[in-house]
Amino acid sequence: MNWFRSVTRRDEDAQSTSDAQREDDDMCAMAVVAIINSRRTIRRNPQPMHDSMLTGSMRVEEILNGHEDVIQSMISMKSSTFRLLSNLLGGRGLLRPTNHMNVNEQLFIFLAICSQGASNRHVSYLFQHSPETTSRWFFRVLKVICALKDEFIRPPDYTTVQSLIIEHEGKYRPWFDGCIGAIDGTHVPCVPRRENADGWINRKGFHSQNILAACSFDMKFTYMLAGYEGSCHDARMLDEAIAYHGFPIPPPGKFYLADVDYANKEGFLSPFRRATYHLPEYRRCRGGLGNRKEVFNYTHSSLRNCIERTFGVWKARFKILKAMNSYPMDKQKMIPVACAVVHNFIRRVQVGDPFIDDFVGNCVAVGRSDDVNDDYVLDEGIDDTGPSTGTDQHGSMNQLRERMADAMWERYQSYPWYRVT
Repeated sequence: MNWFRSVTRRDEDAQSTSDAQREDDDMCAMAVVAIINSRRTIRRNPQPMHDSMLTGSMRVEEILNGHEDVIQSMISMKSSTFRLLSNLLGGRGLLRPTNHMNVNEQLFIFLAICSQGASNRHVSYLFQHSPETTSRWFFRVLKVICALKDEFIRPPDYTTVQSLIIEHEGKYRPWFDGCIGAIDGTHVPCVPRRENADGWINRKGFHSQNILAACSFDMKFTYMLAGYEGSCHDARMLDEAIAYHGFPIPPPGKFYLADVDYANKEGFLSPFRRATYHLPEYRRCRGGLGNRKEVFNYTHSSLRNCIERTFGVWKARFKILKAMNSYPMDKQKMIPVACAVVHNFIRRVQVGDPFIDDFVGNCVAVGRSDDVNDDYVLDEGIDDTGPSTGTDQHGSMNQLRERMADAMWERYQSYPWYRVT
């Protein structure tokens, strides 16, 4: 009897366990069905991402017909300048309208990304396009703008004296009559591939590409070479630019102003080393200039400062040059050149430019406005202030610098009102 009761109790326990298991299975099945139904409901009623009543083209026209300050803040140029550039690209067939995007919108997307350093996602929402469409048109316009490099970034006129030098008789003239502009290097942040990122680290410890540029005294670029690793030295870039990348060598009697990173050789006039050079250093000094080298270096620095101001305007106008988006590296190399082309176009056709007014009126140097390019360090490793030795090209420029320093010092002593400003 006890055995029968034990077997009966086990059967009942097994039955209750089986019933509980079936209930759990039913509950799980119901939960799965509920989840599937909820997902189906969500898919049937998606929330639209592009919900503006304005299309991208309508949005562009609204901005272009609005306040000039808004336009300037978005694309760093006036609406009239934008329409001239758009007509140029469209008239030549470099950009063509499509069913969903006209030329104005294509160009505006490119300029908005470069001027504001905006992400593709942000601009895509603004103009009601997918990120893929925005990215594709950005790269297409980038390629078109770079194709205009030879037209808008041109060597200076070697036959005339620069107007800035003519206007400053006694300070720059007659000593710098042969000067055609200034050269320097600057760093633009980049986002390299992980497997070869170390070579792009510059001496300040972040990834960048080194840019070599020359400019005239009206703050237009006359040459630009981009795409070198941040660890590359400026002097090496110049040597390779001359050898392989078509750097315009000035004719005899003409020269660029260069800083101490470059050799004082034919076509390039560098300052005296182991002497005060940069303008802020002179402004901290009292009692005027102490010797012929300081007089030469001060005049050289004040004239060469145009390249630093040009870099400053260029980076202030195009914020992408201070914080690069994560594009393929070949596209990142093209962006500084494209921005230089647009900068020169603005300088050529636009009357009045708040960026130029700020940097010229306040004499703001890029080293004071952008920590990325704060390179006010004199290289004292080599002393080239002594008698001319070595190659003839170094000797001729050393002799020219000595003659200029003697003449400037003599004039400085004759005119005590000529002081550091």
